Amino acid sequence: MEGNTDVTESKPTHCKHFVTRKKRYCRMTVKEGEQYCGEHQSEDISKNHDDDNNESQKRIVCPLDPKHTCYANKLKKHLKKCNAKPADTVPYIHKNINAGKVDETNVKTRNLSSIPIEYLLEVISKVNKIHNDTIKNSLIEKVRTHVILEEELSKPEYGNSTRKHLLQTSSILGLMKEYNLLQPETCYVEFGAGKGKLSFWVSKALENLEHLSSSVLLVERASHRHKHDNKLDKTTGHVIRIRADIANLILSEVDIIGKSKHVVGLTKHLCGDATDLALRCLTNCQETGKDIAGVVMAFCCHHRCQWSPYVGQAFFQEVGLTKSDFDVMCGMVSWAVCGTGKSREHRQQSEMNINQNARY
Repeated sequence: MEGNTDVTESKPTHCKHFVTRKKRYCRMTVKEGEQYCGEHQSEDISKNHDDDNNESQKRIVCPLDPKHTCYANKLKKHLKKCNAKPADTVPYIHKNINAGKVDETNVKTRNLSSIPIEYLLEVISKVNKIHNDTIKNSLIEKVRTHVILEEELSKPEYGNSTRKHLLQTSSILGLMKEYNLLQPETCYVEFGAGKGKLSFWVSKALENLEHLSSSVLLVERASHRHKHDNKLDKTTGHVIRIRADIANLILSEVDIIGKSKHVVGLTKHLCGDATDLALRCLTNCQETGKDIAGVVMAFCCHHRCQWSPYVGQAFFQEVGLTKSDFDVMCGMVSWAVCGTGKSREHRQQSEMNINQNARY
């Protein structure tokens, strides 16, 4: 090689904002000549962006939500799409209409370590007895599949997590078919729709059956990206998404519900007391005269349930369980999924040994 030219690679400069909660500096990289990343540039406004020439680079705190910032010269555009903007007044929103009797004493966290062991054992004994005497013989396990997902499930590129969700969706659709819930003139309401994966396949199943008079309504309080319902034809008006908290939703006031003869409620991994809110929402809708043809629900996160919206209070009182028992039970449910306490490496090695032994 000719010459000894030194090539010095410039290392990326990181944001100088100190994140108090994490006790470290922000790890985002910054533009050349800047000290802060886009999110934390507001820290540097007074020092570097007071002159009018830098207005295009100036960031200010969002007036709707002080937790984030935006460019000053794009504030008007940002306010139109900011997730914190107030919702438009619509007839189907009424504060806490499905929340039951609001109780300010609801327990937000369940710290079982502070509860006497004698009381824990007493609650466990109650639960076991009620299960054996009242519930055990009424439980039926059914796992079904639906033909609409066969091709998707056969794709080799999907991992275990994706396949798990597809199998769950297939089973939900299979149960809907078995109980004749896939029918015309029906609005399928998915509560807590998220990205709309369940509604996507419900819509596909309806197209396959040519139930074009049916519709799908997605209810979600958050604003998600990459929504699956965007892949469906929304020009027909058969797929509608509304942004609403289930606690505040008057289902009968939604236009698409009024145009449908039947309503079917759907959930997949609806978190905690959102399941109770959805059940009360459907019950309130039924009381207006609308036919609730069926409900298919998959629950999750029982530890996040609350006593106020809980629809099973009458049953608890009937079998001798109290609100305190309810809170203890919500703390105990995590025991079923909290793992073995062993390290991830140990679990992975155990799985490898099991798989290896299964081959021989």
